[in-house]
Amino acid sequence: MIPTSSVKTRFRRFLAILVGALLLVVLAAGGYRVVSGYRIGQGLLHPPQVRAERPAATGELAGLEDVAFTTADGLTLRGWYVPSRNRAAVVLVHGFAGNRAQLLFEARALAGAGFGVLVFDSRAHGESDGDRVTWGDGERRDVTAALDFVSARPDVDPARLGLFGFSMGGTTALLVASADPRVKAVAAAGAYPALEADVYSGYGRWGALSAEPVLWTLRRAGVDVDAVRPIDGMCRLQGRPLLLINGDVDPDAPAKLQASLFRSACEPKALWVVEGAGHGEYAKVAPEEYARRLREHFSQALLRVD
Repeated sequence: MIPTSSVKTRFRRFLAILVGALLLVVLAAGGYRVVSGYRIGQGLLHPPQVRAERPAATGELAGLEDVAFTTADGLTLRGWYVPSRNRAAVVLVHGFAGNRAQLLFEARALAGAGFGVLVFDSRAHGESDGDRVTWGDGERRDVTAALDFVSARPDVDPARLGLFGFSMGGTTALLVASADPRVKAVAAAGAYPALEADVYSGYGRWGALSAEPVLWTLRRAGVDVDAVRPIDGMCRLQGRPLLLINGDVDPDAPAKLQASLFRSACEPKALWVVEGAGHGEYAKVAPEEYARRLREHFSQALLRVD
C-alpha cells in the first residue's frame, strides 16, 4: 500500500508541472501576440507607396495641373489641382495606403459643379515625401498645408474652403476642421472617431493582448495616438455643416463607431449610411446619389450669399 503522504507529494508535483506547462503556453501565446502586434504596427507605419496614374485633363478635370506644396515640418507633397470656376474650393484627403487617384470620382463630381479641387498624396504615400504614416497625427500638417495652397490661389476666395476625407483622410479632415476656422464645411466617409478605438476594433480580437502591441508600436514611432480623437472636437465646428458617410457593411469603419461621431457632433449635421456599401464603395453602390450629396453639401455651405 502506497503511503498517503507519497500520493499527496506526487499529486503536488503533477499540479506544479501542469501549472508550469500552462504558464509556458500563456507566455508563448502572449509573446506571439506581442510580435504579431509589432509586425502589424510596422505595416501600418510603412505601407507600399503606389504612384498615381495621371488622368486626362478633360471633361470635369479640364485645366488639371500638377502641383506641389510644403508642410510645416518640411515635407514636399505632390498632387493635382483643378481651378475653381465658382470661387470656392474643396481639398480631398485619401485613405491609408492609397493615393490622390483614390478620390478621382469625388474630384470629378465637385469640379464638374465648378469647385476648385485639390487631390494630393499624403505623407509617405504616392509621390510625396515622408518615411512613415502617422494615422492622422502628422497628416494634420499635410491638410493644413493643402488649405494654405488653395487659399492662396487667385481663382479661390479663401472664405469659401471645404474639406473632404476618406477613412484615415476623413479622420484627419475632421481633426483639422475642428481646429481651423478657414474650413467652412467638411465631409468624411468611413472615418474613425479615435485611433485607439479603431485599432481595438480592427486588431482587438484578443483585447489588450492583441491591440496594445499595435498601439505601442505606433507610439514608439512617434505617433501621438491620444491626439487622434476627432470625436472630442466635433462640436468645435461651431455651426459649419458636417456630412458623415458610411457603408452599412463596412468592416473597417463599423457603424457603431461612425454613429458615435455623429452623436458627438453639433448641428448642422447629416449622416448618410449607404446600404450594401463596404469601405469606400459609395461610388460603386450609389454613384448618382453620392455625387449629388457631395455637390449639395458643399454648394449650400460655400456658395450661399451671406
